[in-house]
Amino acid sequence: MATLTKTGGTGTTGHVSGNGVAKTYVQSTVIDGTSTNLTSGDVYQAINLPANSIVMSAGIDVITAGTGTGTLALGDGTVTYVAAATQGAGQMASGDAVAELAVTYAAADTLDVTVATADVNSKVRVWALIADIGGIGDAEAGDTFA
Repeated sequence: MATLTKTGGTGTTGHVSGNGVAKTYVQSTVIDGTSTNLTSGDVYQAINLPANSIVMSAGIDVITAGTGTGTLALGDGTVTYVAAATQGAGQMASGDAVAELAVTYAAADTLDVTVATADVNSKVRVWALIADIGGIGDAEAGDTFA
Protein backbone atom coordinates (compact mmCIF):
# COMPACT_ATOMS: atom_id res chain seq x y z
CA MET A 1 0.00 0.00 0.00
CA ALA A 2 1.40 3.36 -1.03
CA THR A 3 0.42 7.01 -0.69
CA LEU A 4 1.14 9.03 -3.82
CA THR A 5 1.22 12.83 -3.79
CA LYS A 6 0.12 15.05 -6.66
CA THR A 7 3.02 17.18 -7.90
CA GLY A 8 1.91 19.92 -10.21
CA GLY A 9 -1.30 21.41 -11.39
CA THR A 10 -3.30 23.94 -9.41
CA GLY A 11 -4.01 24.27 -5.74
CA THR A 12 -0.59 23.43 -4.34
CA THR A 13 0.14 26.94 -3.05
CA GLY A 14 -3.14 28.81 -3.06
CA HIS A 15 -6.43 29.45 -4.77
CA VAL A 16 -6.78 30.08 -8.48
CA SER A 17 -6.23 33.78 -9.19
CA GLY A 18 -9.43 35.76 -9.27
CA ASN A 19 -8.04 39.27 -9.80
CA GLY A 20 -8.76 40.12 -6.19
CA VAL A 21 -12.27 38.70 -6.28
CA ALA A 22 -13.15 35.46 -4.52
CA LYS A 23 -14.39 32.93 -7.08
CA THR A 24 -15.64 29.40 -7.30
CA TYR A 25 -13.61 27.10 -9.52
CA VAL A 26 -13.22 23.44 -10.43
CA GLN A 27 -9.97 21.63 -9.75
CA SER A 28 -9.45 18.21 -11.31
CA THR A 29 -6.86 15.57 -11.99
CA VAL A 30 -6.79 12.35 -13.98
CA ILE A 31 -5.65 9.08 -12.44
CA ASP A 32 -4.80 6.58 -15.16
CA GLY A 33 -5.07 2.94 -14.16
CA THR A 34 -4.96 1.85 -17.80
CA SER A 35 -1.19 2.39 -17.90
CA THR A 36 -0.29 1.92 -14.22
CA ASN A 37 -2.02 -0.67 -12.06
CA LEU A 38 -3.87 0.99 -9.17
CA THR A 39 -3.30 -1.44 -6.34
CA SER A 40 -5.85 -2.13 -3.62
CA GLY A 41 -5.04 0.02 -0.59
CA ASP A 42 -3.14 2.71 -2.52
CA VAL A 43 -3.99 6.32 -1.69
CA TYR A 44 -3.65 9.08 -4.30
CA GLN A 45 -3.62 12.65 -2.99
CA ALA A 46 -5.57 13.89 -6.00
CA ILE A 47 -6.82 17.39 -5.14
CA ASN A 48 -4.83 19.92 -3.11
CA LEU A 49 -7.05 22.21 -1.06
CA PRO A 50 -5.58 25.55 0.00
CA ALA A 51 -6.37 26.92 3.46
CA ASN A 52 -9.67 28.81 3.71
CA SER A 53 -11.47 26.67 1.13
CA ILE A 54 -15.00 25.43 0.93
CA VAL A 55 -15.72 22.32 -1.16
CA MET A 56 -19.19 22.63 -2.64
CA SER A 57 -19.08 19.13 -4.13
CA ALA A 58 -16.54 16.55 -5.31
CA GLY A 59 -16.64 13.38 -7.36
CA ILE A 60 -15.16 10.78 -9.66
CA ASP A 61 -15.98 10.35 -13.37
CA VAL A 62 -14.89 7.23 -15.28
CA ILE A 63 -13.17 8.20 -18.55
CA THR A 64 -12.10 4.70 -19.61
CA ALA A 65 -13.91 1.71 -18.12
CA GLY A 66 -11.93 -0.97 -16.36
CA THR A 67 -12.57 -4.60 -15.66
CA GLY A 68 -13.02 -6.39 -12.39
CA THR A 69 -14.66 -5.46 -9.14
CA GLY A 70 -12.29 -2.78 -7.86
CA THR A 71 -13.80 0.46 -6.57
CA LEU A 72 -12.47 3.92 -5.74
CA ALA A 73 -13.32 6.08 -2.74
CA LEU A 74 -12.86 9.86 -2.44
CA GLY A 75 -12.51 11.72 0.83
CA ASP A 76 -10.32 13.71 3.18
CA GLY A 77 -10.03 11.23 6.05
CA THR A 78 -13.12 12.64 7.78
CA VAL A 79 -15.64 13.39 5.03
CA THR A 80 -16.33 10.75 2.36
CA TYR A 81 -17.50 12.32 -0.89
CA VAL A 82 -17.65 9.02 -2.82
CA ALA A 83 -17.74 5.70 -0.99
CA ALA A 84 -17.40 3.24 -3.87
CA ALA A 85 -17.16 4.38 -7.49
CA THR A 86 -17.22 1.38 -9.82
CA GLN A 87 -15.21 1.05 -13.03
CA GLY A 88 -18.21 0.98 -15.40
CA ALA A 89 -18.30 3.07 -18.57
CA GLY A 90 -19.68 6.53 -17.95
CA GLN A 91 -19.88 6.00 -14.19
CA MET A 92 -20.15 9.32 -12.38
CA ALA A 93 -20.24 9.55 -8.61
CA SER A 94 -20.28 12.64 -6.41
CA GLY A 95 -21.11 13.78 -2.92
CA ASP A 96 -24.87 14.04 -2.61
CA ALA A 97 -25.57 13.92 1.11
CA VAL A 98 -25.85 17.06 3.25
CA ALA A 99 -22.67 16.13 5.15
CA GLU A 100 -20.74 16.13 1.84
CA LEU A 101 -21.84 19.57 0.63
CA ALA A 102 -20.25 22.89 1.55
CA VAL A 103 -17.44 21.42 3.66
CA THR A 104 -15.03 24.09 4.94
CA TYR A 105 -11.26 23.68 5.30
CA ALA A 106 -9.51 26.24 7.53
CA ALA A 107 -6.13 24.58 6.95
CA ALA A 108 -4.67 23.17 3.74
CA ASP A 109 -5.71 19.58 3.08
CA THR A 110 -6.03 17.04 0.26
CA LEU A 111 -8.87 15.06 -1.23
CA ASP A 112 -7.60 11.53 -1.54
CA VAL A 113 -8.64 8.68 -3.82
CA THR A 114 -8.32 5.28 -2.19
CA VAL A 115 -8.33 2.08 -4.20
CA ALA A 116 -10.91 0.32 -2.06
CA THR A 117 -11.97 -3.25 -2.75
CA ALA A 118 -9.57 -4.65 -5.38
CA ASP A 119 -7.07 -3.49 -8.00
CA VAL A 120 -8.41 -0.92 -10.46
CA ASN A 121 -7.49 -0.57 -14.14
CA SER A 122 -9.78 2.26 -15.24
CA LYS A 123 -8.94 5.88 -16.08
CA VAL A 124 -10.83 8.40 -13.95
CA ARG A 125 -11.17 12.16 -13.51
CA VAL A 126 -11.34 13.33 -9.92
CA TRP A 127 -12.88 16.79 -9.44
CA ALA A 128 -13.88 19.26 -6.77
CA LEU A 129 -15.89 22.48 -6.92
CA ILE A 130 -14.01 24.83 -4.58
CA ALA A 131 -14.52 28.40 -3.38
CA ASP A 132 -12.01 30.71 -1.70
CA ILE A 133 -13.45 31.99 1.59
CA GLY A 134 -10.27 33.52 3.00
CA GLY A 135 -10.43 37.19 3.83
CA ILE A 136 -13.94 37.80 2.54
CA GLY A 137 -14.98 41.06 4.13
CA ASP A 138 -11.90 41.31 6.38
CA ALA A 139 -11.04 44.78 5.13
CA GLU A 140 -14.56 46.13 5.44
CA ALA A 141 -15.37 48.59 8.22
CA GLY A 142 -18.43 46.63 9.21
CA ASP A 143 -21.94 47.75 9.96
CA THR A 144 -23.01 49.82 12.90
CA PHE A 145 -26.27 49.30 14.72
CA ALA A 146 -28.23 51.77 16.79
